[in-house]
Amino acid sequence: MTEQTLRTGRTLTATRTRLAAAAATAAVVLLTACSSPAPSESSSAAPQGTASQSTQATASSSAVPTATAAPSAETAVKELVAGFPATVLPLMKGAQIQTSSIQHADPVSTAALTATVTAPSADVLSYYTKAFTDQGFKAQPGDAVDGVPLKTFVRADGAEILTVSVIQTASTATFTLGATLLPASFK
Repeated sequence: MTEQTLRTGRTLTATRTRLAAAAATAAVVLLTACSSPAPSESSSAAPQGTASQSTQATASSSAVPTATAAPSAETAVKELVAGFPATVLPLMKGAQIQTSSIQHADPVSTAALTATVTAPSADVLSYYTKAFTDQGFKAQPGDAVDGVPLKTFVRADGAEILTVSVIQTASTATFTLGATLLPASFK
């Protein structure tokens, strides 16, 4: 095994850990948002402003086990957070955003998106496989982790990593996209 192969393997492992933490954060935000009562469409109350829709979030060390806390992490509910790399992580047609987040760091930053769509998990994986490989990402071996459909893609010698995972319930698929990207991919 070459030193480059070992270094890439360690980078992939560390990045998958960061992506898992980002996905866990997105899931916590999603569960929080889902457990809050939705405002009535006929409500005469004044709009609550963007503070309730897009918030600065710092993951608590008890909620998500991460090596370092990032006070600059931003999360949005039901919309894309400002600066989200929507070109690299496009939203599948018909999908409804549940949460999105970004965390800028050096030399790479992370982004995550959780959404729902009325489609089978195979269609979600197929859509994102095409979207990511068209951008130069290479699909990695494996299509599931512990029975959950999950696919990983890399480019830039492993510096950029994307994952897509899907949970199917009846006719709805809830999918999470996770990305570790170089700064140029956020532009």
